[in-house]
Amino acid sequence: MGVQCFKFLAKELPGFRVHGSQIKIIHEPKHFYQELVNRSLTSQHRIVLSALYLGTEEKEKRLVEAVGSSLERHGNLRVKVLLDWCRGTRVVNGESSASLLAQLKNKACERCRVSFYHTPHLRGWLKRLLPSKWNETVGLQHCKVYVFDDSLIISGANLSRDYFTARQDRYLVVENCPALADYYEGLVDTVASFSLVLDREGEFRTEKGLRSHPYKGRLSDFVEESSGLVNNFLEDQKVKNKVDLEDFDTVVFPTVQMGQLGIRQDSQITSRILRSGGPGGIFHFATGYFNLTTDYMGDMVDSDQSQYSLLMAHPQANGFLGARGPAGGIPHAYTLIAQNFWNLILSKDLQNRIKMYEYKREDWTFHAKGMWYSPSMSLSKMPCLTMVGSPNFGYRSVSKDLETQVTILTTNKELQEKMGEEQSLLYNLGKEVDSNTFQQEERRVPAWVKMVVGLTRKFF
Repeated sequence: MGVQCFKFLAKELPGFRVHGSQIKIIHEPKHFYQELVNRSLTSQHRIVLSALYLGTEEKEKRLVEAVGSSLERHGNLRVKVLLDWCRGTRVVNGESSASLLAQLKNKACERCRVSFYHTPHLRGWLKRLLPSKWNETVGLQHCKVYVFDDSLIISGANLSRDYFTARQDRYLVVENCPALADYYEGLVDTVASFSLVLDREGEFRTEKGLRSHPYKGRLSDFVEESSGLVNNFLEDQKVKNKVDLEDFDTVVFPTVQMGQLGIRQDSQITSRILRSGGPGGIFHFATGYFNLTTDYMGDMVDSDQSQYSLLMAHPQANGFLGARGPAGGIPHAYTLIAQNFWNLILSKDLQNRIKMYEYKREDWTFHAKGMWYSPSMSLSKMPCLTMVGSPNFGYRSVSKDLETQVTILTTNKELQEKMGEEQSLLYNLGKEVDSNTFQQEERRVPAWVKMVVGLTRKFF
């Protein structure tokens, strides 16, 4: 009954057939970093890196050096980088993602393209008045995909030291699938076509052929042109990579979300998956930032067949812990939102069907997100589906940022065991929420956070 619940994916999305042995799951940030460096050193045809930003510390510089080394050694290698403009131009200790990548571009200007997506909603007086950091609340490029020749690493992790050391995320490698690698290079090319490009002088310009502008002219003109480009790409891919689910081993289905451009493919598919579990099935659902949309909460509360197990960051594992200024209240805001959802569960007597857990690991932060579905709660029934990528399943992911993830549907027993192992390793560090969790003194939410969270929860 497991995979049968999700056959609609083949009708709605492009699909890429692989064998389960082609998929590798990475568990630790340090191994993710090593994978990035090793593949950067050995790639000969293409390297495509899409992230929110690139850090400027030693580990990040070694990664850039690895890419640069391959550019110099392989004359046919092309490199494409896509980051967010707001985050990628933020200066820290005199350096930024843009300044670091300018050095890479100078190594082989014609074979290295560096693009920065600029949200179209940051314009006019808002662009002039909002300082660095605060301008990132308007909208971001948040897709995290890394292509090396014909292999893909998809993750929720950025390219910075925290994500290479002690910030837990998810990392999935699809080996040797040229069509899937082409898909993600094509997606990055499409976004780059309406982004700002870094030239050899270190200046930003729009791509030739773009009639509108990310922050000049009319907003509607840019949205119409950019959304048209993305929709054409998605439609072409759906036709080109149509797949059936008869006698299959493993299929990878990518989804895209660009709420500010009117593209809501990922959120629609996510909702449908959450509502499609069979009787006795269980969804394990993780997010680093517990700020689920009303739709996603409704998908779980209103379902009467499957069970749901939610894993979120304990405040001490929240990436905003210790932040200065108003951002320091964000962990409290997530506590309040989680407490409100817990109270909703109790009010509907659903605590046996919907359970919540908090991830806590000393000196680590939690940034993992995604989903696993098992057709039975029996320990012998491993997941047959997983979703992994950049969305945090909150309002930002749905309405503001550019996001992508993949849904993997498999009948391969070895891969199912690997998926189950990944899910267990994360949940083993989670403590179940109960009636005492939010009564503890250290979980008390400051009054000012209670006052503003309703107005600001769509910005974090």
